[in-house]
Amino acid sequence: MKHLFSSGETMYGKNAKELSEGKLEGRYLEYDKIDSKTEFYCTGELNKKSVKVSFTLSEHGFEDIAKRHSYGILMQSDIFLADWKSYKILSQEL
Repeated sequence: MKHLFSSGETMYGKNAKELSEGKLEGRYLEYDKIDSKTEFYCTGELNKKSVKVSFTLSEHGFEDIAKRHSYGILMQSDIFLADWKSYKILSQEL
């Protein structure tokens, strides 16, 4: 399921993350559930080129996400800006 970043998250740059390849600016996240093994997908732009990135959260990063999700206050930027365990660039515009 696609989950858009809110206008406030976008306005305040909460949809941007610095990766070793450059600045990733997300348009939306895709995921079906929230658990420690969930693989999240971010569609957006990396260095101004369209891209799709998959990532998983670190154990530490997931703890806060789980709390926010259980309270019903989870925002897409919470997931996106959490500590990532790993990520992979799946597709990129040439």
